Amino acid sequence: MAATNFPKKLALIMVITVMVMLVLEPQHVECAFAVPLNPCTVPECIAQCKKILHAKFMSASCTTGSQGNLCICLG
Repeated sequence: MAATNFPKKLALIMVITVMVMLVLEPQHVECAFAVPLNPCTVPECIAQCKKILHAKFMSASCTTGSQGNLCICLG
């Protein structure tokens, strides 16, 4: 009996997810780039991105790629 309710529950979860995504309206990103930063800490990454992007700064995060530690800037 629980197996027959699974598709209905999955459909409900999908509808709710789509509604939340539409309501939150993702922000438009004009640019995204990576800055090599070793070691990459979030406060230092944010500072570097703000220095480059000024008022267009939206967010920053650290990641490890094939080229080492990178700071990802969104603006």
